[in-house]
Amino acid sequence: MEVGITLGDEDQGCTILLTSRDLNVLKKDMDAKKSFPIGVLEHEEAWHFFKKIIGDGVESSDLLPTATEVAKKCGGLPIAIRTLATSLRNEPPFVWEDALRQLSKPSSSNFAGVPATVYSTIEWSYNRLQSEDHKQTFLLCSLLGYNVLLDSLLAFAMGLGLFHGVSTIKETRNKLLTVLSDLKASCLLLDGNTNLHFDMHDLISDVAVSIASKGKPVFVLRRKHDLNDWPDDETMKECDKILCGGISELPDQLNCPKLTFLSMGRKDPWMKIPTNFFKETKYLKVLILSGMNLASSISLPGSLRALCLSNCVLGDIALVGELKNLEILKITRSDIEMLPKEIGQLTKLKLLDLRYCSKLRRTPPGVLCEFSRLEELYMDKSYEWGAGGHSSLQSSSSLAELNALSCLTALETHIPNAKIILEDFSFEKLQRYIIFIGEASDWYWNGDWKWGWVREYSRMLKVNLQTSIRFLNNGVKVLLKKAENLYIDEVKDVEILLHESEVGNYFQQLKNLHIQNGEKVQYILKDSAGVQKIEFLQLESLTLQGLPNLIGFCSKKEGSTSISPQEIALFKQKVFKYFCSSSVHQCMHFPTLFFYTIIAFVYIECQLILTHI
Repeated sequence: MEVGITLGDEDQGCTILLTSRDLNVLKKDMDAKKSFPIGVLEHEEAWHFFKKIIGDGVESSDLLPTATEVAKKCGGLPIAIRTLATSLRNEPPFVWEDALRQLSKPSSSNFAGVPATVYSTIEWSYNRLQSEDHKQTFLLCSLLGYNVLLDSLLAFAMGLGLFHGVSTIKETRNKLLTVLSDLKASCLLLDGNTNLHFDMHDLISDVAVSIASKGKPVFVLRRKHDLNDWPDDETMKECDKILCGGISELPDQLNCPKLTFLSMGRKDPWMKIPTNFFKETKYLKVLILSGMNLASSISLPGSLRALCLSNCVLGDIALVGELKNLEILKITRSDIEMLPKEIGQLTKLKLLDLRYCSKLRRTPPGVLCEFSRLEELYMDKSYEWGAGGHSSLQSSSSLAELNALSCLTALETHIPNAKIILEDFSFEKLQRYIIFIGEASDWYWNGDWKWGWVREYSRMLKVNLQTSIRFLNNGVKVLLKKAENLYIDEVKDVEILLHESEVGNYFQQLKNLHIQNGEKVQYILKDSAGVQKIEFLQLESLTLQGLPNLIGFCSKKEGSTSISPQEIALFKQKVFKYFCSSSVHQCMHFPTLFFYTIIAFVYIECQLILTHI
């Protein structure tokens, strides 16, 4: 299957509009047949845009002459106008006058493709950032490309020790989110495709890279290239950060004694890294490799604090055990089948990410419990947890080892059988989790629950129930109680799914509830007199699917003959979905209770969409 826009006689109506700051990109690289310039804003348009951001009141104030001159310094470029106007909004006159003075000076950089006036406005906004943390985060963001994962930035920030006064991942994440929020408010950063990503305008990114290179040289090259495109030896010796994708060859040794950050990637068949490649990088803190081949004889610098390996040929990775300062280890999309016992020597490790390693099955027993500082653990669906406790006869680490990790607050894993969860096992300390319990052949996709969407929630649980909730382990019930996203599948021999007497104080934080495949389920909830009522006050979506005998959401109390709408407000005014698994007529067999709570409904191809209005 090919994805894209087809071209040919049968698609004559298809027109593609491409934009670029470089005409040669359109004419030569993209072979565009027609091109036309989009000029900058005329003075009146630019002033109107500027005034819209800072407020119309500027025209009736003494600030007008200064503001008019400041707006002209943006050169009619929308991104410069937005950035500068946002920074100056609600500032006193002396700040405006100082800004005009600085912007009136010639730019210290002759930066190709960026007008000097525009460069100055972005540089001025950068200089006004409130702290060094903001400046360093902004510069780091500019190096990482587009639509970058927040978790990737978090790992790099921790590896570089970007923030002082924070010690845990949670503290670092909170600090990072605060700084990113401030950068977005300054229009130096953009939202990404989801709330798990961020982005940056390419012009701002280019200026930021230039700013970063003024202090310590930075080398960024994202296109396919060879060593002829690299800086000279003297520049490389001073280089602080290198990011190069599409690399076609490597030197035998990287002579960069001041290097702290290195990211290399290759899409072609895996490139082997020379044995002595890292010999002169004794200060390297962050290493990101994609599509590389790490020979067993290679020596990695002991200064590393963050190591991210994606789609790499690893062979024997026991060498990782020598990295005693490592705090972040991400091994993704690799063909490793078992973690070496040497990895247990990483006693400073705070985050271990092994997602998308489909062949990974085991870790030697007793290894995971060595990570006394581990805060976040992410495992692939293929991982096979051992049963029981810490027995040396087991072939893999057991869940019981996680009990020894007193700092663990985030977990992502698949537990194929709930019986391996010991009675005394506790998930109480988890603050963030994505946990699947039961068979999960459709781990990444299932109905409406797409994986990227699931990750936007802090606490997600999927359970192939097979039995009544009352028989679940106490540890699992803790997960139920705190879940924001709950997926219940394969409900067997149960007519009423939830009893208020058993789960009366659950679901207070639940935002999404999906229940499917319950042949005998007649009611989701049994209303019991004299016990705490279950309320779904945070619920945003409800999906019921594959429940052919469902009569209603909530059964009546025994002996009750009528229902008061005031007594049955289970939900706030949200939108709910009910997916009908049989005929449309069966969907109508809901008692009055259901329609007091969810009033309006509409049929769409045997789907009943219920909306509270």
